[in-house]
Amino acid sequence: MRKLLLATAAILIAAAGAAYSQDAKMSFFVTSVGSGKGADLGGLKGADAHCASLAEAAGVTGKSWAAYLSTSDTDARDRIGKGPWVNAKGVKIADDVASLHSDANGITKQTALNEKGEVVNGRGDT
Repeated sequence: MRKLLLATAAILIAAAGAAYSQDAKMSFFVTSVGSGKGADLGGLKGADAHCASLAEAAGVTGKSWAAYLSTSDTDARDRIGKGPWVNAKGVKIADDVASLHSDANGITKQTALNEKGEVVNGRGDT
């Protein structure tokens, strides 16, 4: 399940009051809303801009954001920095790239929050 969530969710990671009282150290979130153009995110640059826009609207500024997306030339794990990653509530998701991609990461339904600090609805949720 964790691997599926990691592989299918548009997980956004920072490379580096608040509108929703997010932890200023937030460096990991799942998007609460798409770009409005389906899968057309405008490439990696457009996806990164979407991440930055959502984070800024949530009151987290001053960070460089990278969408957890790959292209044929770029692997997502190579564009997200070295960690650690923390969600909007200040809960550590992973210390480094290896732990983020392991079964021991801290990604659960309760920790894979959106930029507003909300649990993301999934299959079976209402």
